[in-house]
Amino acid sequence: MKSTISDYFAVVMKWRYHVIANVFIVTLLAIVVSLIIPVKYTATATILPPNPEQEALFGFIPGLTPGGISAGFSSMLTGMVPGVSTPSDLYATIMTSSRIKRVIIDKYNLKKVLKAKTIHDAFLALDKITDTEISPEGIITIKVTHKDKYLATNIANSYVEELDKFNTEIAMTVGKKYRIFIEERLQGTQDTLAKAEESLRAFQEKHHTVALDVEIQAAIETIAQLKSQIILHEVQKGAWSAAGQADNPYLYNINLNLRELRKQLSRLEFGASDTTTREFGAGFSVPFSALPEVSLEYARLYRDVKIQEAIFELLTQQYEHARIMEVKDTPTVQFLDEARVPEKKS
Repeated sequence: MKSTISDYFAVVMKWRYHVIANVFIVTLLAIVVSLIIPVKYTATATILPPNPEQEALFGFIPGLTPGGISAGFSSMLTGMVPGVSTPSDLYATIMTSSRIKRVIIDKYNLKKVLKAKTIHDAFLALDKITDTEISPEGIITIKVTHKDKYLATNIANSYVEELDKFNTEIAMTVGKKYRIFIEERLQGTQDTLAKAEESLRAFQEKHHTVALDVEIQAAIETIAQLKSQIILHEVQKGAWSAAGQADNPYLYNINLNLRELRKQLSRLEFGASDTTTREFGAGFSVPFSALPEVSLEYARLYRDVKIQEAIFELLTQQYEHARIMEVKDTPTVQFLDEARVPEKKS
């Protein structure tokens, strides 16, 4: 038998009191629940992804090597932290670390506000009201949800502010260690250069200045540049160790570069096959061993001066970089949108 509209209407009329009662009860429960559940607000702050210079704050600023260390640096940094694949991931990880959360908890007395018995409980409670997101473009969003909209706003902004303080502190600390390390090497190089210049001057006065072949001078200039690059890499290697970065993957690249530079220097100084007699290799036809005794001694003294001059010039540049980094106080984190007091409840 086919049902009609009147049949359905008859059923509704039969059970109309139950329907009305259910609607009334559900409505009443909804009103009660809405009154019991506390009103919460969500404050949101967004920051731009770190640029190459900001990424390098965790090591050394760009320009410390002849070609700069910006390229590939972020991948080495993020590779040191499990679960981190981009610089933005690294920033988000640091921003929600125990170190920064502890500062925020103490700053706003969140242990009491969040009714936490221990600092560990306060960490967990803060994690529950905090949400961090990273967009495909690398923009970092930090959201804090709490019944006190002003507190939520302050906490969201404090995450970003404390991240900036942490970055600046790290940059200044590493910069100071690097500056001290470079300062010591620079002083030693300055003394060595003074002695080399004095020896060359005394030799020139004694022998009334000996002119070298243009090709030999060019070879000595090339040797000086290679040796200065080797010294610079050795200084950077030592600086990483002095800054507590002995296990940093960047050291692997430094060692590779050092081996290659030393091979080039060896080919230039000893030639292609004979390593028993120091001479100029490929591209230079005049070996040291073929020079007259006086010219040979002059070439050696001239070479020592040029090498120390090149090293001194490079170390001076690095010293200025380190001094700038040590006193660097510019913001390392850029707000895209600072958290504002939310007007609507979430």
